[in-house]
Amino acid sequence: MQGWLSGAVAMFVVCAVGCTALDVKTDFDPTIDFSRFKTFAFTGLTDLDQGGILDNSLIRQRLENMIGKELQRKGLTQVGLEQNPDLLVHYWVGVKDKQQVHSTGTTYGGYGFGSGYGWGAGYGGVSTYDYREGTLIVDLVEPTNKTLVWRATMVAELENSMKENAELSEKVLKKAFEDYPPSKAKE
Repeated sequence: MQGWLSGAVAMFVVCAVGCTALDVKTDFDPTIDFSRFKTFAFTGLTDLDQGGILDNSLIRQRLENMIGKELQRKGLTQVGLEQNPDLLVHYWVGVKDKQQVHSTGTTYGGYGFGSGYGWGAGYGGVSTYDYREGTLIVDLVEPTNKTLVWRATMVAELENSMKENAELSEKVLKKAFEDYPPSKAKE
């Protein structure tokens, strides 16, 4: 009974942690004066895992709208590539099937052999948790010298529906652009 309870608690912890884990990191060139950037244009999407994301124009359009919305909130204007934008935006998308494996630990208890009893360790169990992990990377590139000036890397456990994943994407993008434009001194 105690082994089963330990396994159930471990599985709950894995699910609770796994379902809320958002990993958002940004990096930038601290020598760049970001205040001089006023316009941006999208240059495209790269499918990190060749999983078919490039074939879904609806996902591409949603992502570009979300990224564009965050940049517009920061005062930038979207223009066409032919209008010589100050920044080029390229984004990378990937989805992987993942699995977490957790040991529920060892169990202790009595065992019998012949007419006597003794104590010893037994083996607990292993619990697994399958999920899909999404990665979104947004690069801002200075077009004159093709230099990467800012990058956001976002990794999160995907939900079961497109609507939930769209909401999740908005959430991680908002977090990524929270401190944009960055100050000169990198944290």
